Amino acid sequence: RKLQQSLVKERHRSFGNAQVSLTLRPSGHVGGDLVGFFPINIRRVGLYGIDVSGHGITSALMTARLAGYLSGTSPEQNIALIQTEFGFYDGRDPADLAAYLNTLVLEEMQTDSYFTLIYADVDLISGKVALVQAGHPHPAVLRADGSVEFLGDGGLPVGLIEGASYETVTTRLAPGDRLFLGSDGITEAEPPRRPQIGEEGLAMLLKRLNLLRGPAFLDALYWELQRMTSDNLSDDVSAVLFEFNGAKENVG
Repeated sequence: RKLQQSLVKERHRSFGNAQVSLTLRPSGHVGGDLVGFFPINIRRVGLYGIDVSGHGITSALMTARLAGYLSGTSPEQNIALIQTEFGFYDGRDPADLAAYLNTLVLEEMQTDSYFTLIYADVDLISGKVALVQAGHPHPAVLRADGSVEFLGDGGLPVGLIEGASYETVTTRLAPGDRLFLGSDGITEAEPPRRPQIGEEGLAMLLKRLNLLRGPAFLDALYWELQRMTSDNLSDDVSAVLFEFNGAKENVG
């Protein structure tokens, strides 16, 4: 569990008129959840959530390896980034990244594990979001007016089927909008004698917490999940919250 937590080195960062916050709350056992972010270039940031199948040491080791592939401190090792002929870094298309990871897992790692992935490439100036959903719960956009929209069509997990194809989905954030990328530890949480929370329950929670911001929003979400399940969460809870407040300032 300490290893799992150590992989999330930075839980909050401000980008001027936008901010990203992360939460990772392991359940009672070693799991395979991972969340993170990294700068793509001066105006774009990559956000991701991963959930490796199963629990225990095998899942934890695979999670650690995936963390290295999406490192924010070593762009030359980050497979989401491509170096241009001018020496600058650009972002790989989200669907291409998922397909590349799928091939990498099946051909090089040669493991029985697979994982779900959500990855978003966000423009800090325009608010444009390009993302891929590979078996992960649907990403949600909490609009400034309090409404909630779910994006994506599901997609196949990564490392499950050879030659799997993925789709890049786009949306645009307006000032005051928020992008929420959560794990199935949230949507599959089960209150006593009631069905799983699901997307409908998640939407209600996001609306209820609408006035909170940053880490306080994610902390309150976890506390609400604990309350609803009588403190009996059976899976890791992880999430990325991106809050957009308009174009990034001082960009050359």
